[in-house]
Amino acid sequence: PSDLFKGMGENEALQKELNEVLKKFPMFEGILHVVDRVGVGKSPSPIVANMEEKHGIKRKFVDEEYFKSIEYVAIKKIVVNYSIGRVAEEISILRELRGYDSIIQLLSAHRYEDEVILITPHFEHDKFRNFYQKMTIEDIKSYFRSLFEALRDAHSHNIVHRDVKPGNFLYNMKEKKGILVDFGLAERLGATNSYLDKIYDVPNVGTVQVINRFPSVVGQISIEPSQSNKPAVKRVRTWSTSKRMKRGFVDLDPKGYENKPGWRANRAGTRGFRAPEVLFRVDNQTTAIDIWSAGVILITILSHHYPFFKSTDDADAFYELGILFGKKLMHDLATEHERYYRTDIPLIYDLGLRFDKLLHTMRRDLFPKDNKQSLNEVYNAIDLLKKCLEPYPSKRITAVEALKHPFLSS
Repeated sequence: PSDLFKGMGENEALQKELNEVLKKFPMFEGILHVVDRVGVGKSPSPIVANMEEKHGIKRKFVDEEYFKSIEYVAIKKIVVNYSIGRVAEEISILRELRGYDSIIQLLSAHRYEDEVILITPHFEHDKFRNFYQKMTIEDIKSYFRSLFEALRDAHSHNIVHRDVKPGNFLYNMKEKKGILVDFGLAERLGATNSYLDKIYDVPNVGTVQVINRFPSVVGQISIEPSQSNKPAVKRVRTWSTSKRMKRGFVDLDPKGYENKPGWRANRAGTRGFRAPEVLFRVDNQTTAIDIWSAGVILITILSHHYPFFKSTDDADAFYELGILFGKKLMHDLATEHERYYRTDIPLIYDLGLRFDKLLHTMRRDLFPKDNKQSLNEVYNAIDLLKKCLEPYPSKRITAVEALKHPFLSS
């Protein structure tokens, strides 16, 4: 609950919040009755409510036969503080993706001044933190079949979700079914997103510029366009795995980077789940960024470490990728994107790590010694992981290909 409701009972607070919604959307009076709240996070989570029939009003807003038997709904409240066009795009995308089992279905959307509510079916699910360390190989297969089915369906419409993470893929362990939710950052490939201009018009506050809901600290960018002049150098402090502080530099260009080619590319997403091309601010980002995020979920489950990437800013993110893939590959990748990557941090070696060796170090029980079939399954999972966390987006596996991969097709 928001600060407004602190000190109140949870149910009372939720009912009060729902009452505020009903004041602005009175057509739902007597239809919606609060039950619970979905999830946790920095932004307000959807309210779960019981949706009752009343004088045919429910059918007025839920007109498709598929939806008429739905009893519980989730109400997502959006306060429009940057561009109503962005919310309109989310609604448009959800409408286009109606009918897919692994994607959240939009029942109804309504606006009152600067507030919009989206009403979707409530999906009973388990909290990721409660099950990701308990999953068997078969559980992992079921989870990712469902996730890649959702991505396949979205990508078939040239829609990129941009924020794939455990909190946005709700999964029911018992039913072995999941749905992809929260398309608030989603976009269509090749579309002209005029709402981005409004986002970039947000004025600077100190050294922080608001970019598509995520702050980017100017002066902690570890890359720059390759055609620029000699960069300034910033010393950064990074913790090693042994908890000893290591010092090194990352390159940056703190002035005027917004006007350079490619530097206004969309960076939306959640830290730790953003693909290298997003961090490099590449213009032509594709559906491959969602596959990378799915790969991050896979390595999280296989390693039993959540979150797997713990970067707090872009410099830390490039430090983590440097350790994982090595200085040489990161330099070549930067060149591919017309950027460059340079660092003297001692823990970033020329060559990166092998996923199987990394996982064996982090979790030896993942590799059964007395069961060859199970061991083969683990190596199949690692092979899929490598194809999802492929640094080059053009070489990264697609959702359709992932569903045909030996790990998921067996």
